[in-house]
Amino acid sequence: MLTIKNLTKSHAGRTLFRETEMTINWGERVALVGPNGAGKSTLFRMILGEDTPDEGSISMDEYAIVGYLPQEASEPKDETVLEIALGITPEMEQAIHTIRTAENANKTDTPEYAEAIDTFNAANGYQLEPKAKKILKGLAFRESDFHRPAREMSGGWIMRAYLAKLLVLEPAGRTYQPPGPPVPAVAPAIPEKLPRSHPDDFPRPGFHG
Repeated sequence: MLTIKNLTKSHAGRTLFRETEMTINWGERVALVGPNGAGKSTLFRMILGEDTPDEGSISMDEYAIVGYLPQEASEPKDETVLEIALGITPEMEQAIHTIRTAENANKTDTPEYAEAIDTFNAANGYQLEPKAKKILKGLAFRESDFHRPAREMSGGWIMRAYLAKLLVLEPAGRTYQPPGPPVPAVAPAIPEKLPRSHPDDFPRPGFHG
């Protein structure tokens, strides 16, 4: 699935990788462990195409999809937990808004509504939502949390919402970087058995449920 050949990379005058080689096959799980500054994040960026090696190559199977959960989740705006988990595009967000507005006003016979439905269906919206809700429940969110603005929650629970987004995507490879030292980066290894504890069983500053 992922092949690294003769990879050499330097940063700030220091060599991070020299003629490094690695192959990750379908179904394998690999942990990348090292101290701060060893080059773990740099390797992730090169795998994602955000950086390039000085020498060598990184290649993936043609139909492989890589999912990435960064160390720090981006600050949510007005998105709900469910909307983050769905990973909706701006076009999909607009379609959902149009559908909700039209249905609340009982005006579902307009061209705008029909176009929004087409956009929603093209993105498999009806299949994505039940899947996202199931994954969110597995990550200990309550149904009442699904439509809460994510910005009301603590950083740890926002990260869980982004983790749900990654799991909904079902990428061939998942890369996950836990926040802060000295915890090592892991790629691609996401636990198959998700925590079953309830959100309210944990202290969450700023999250009131």
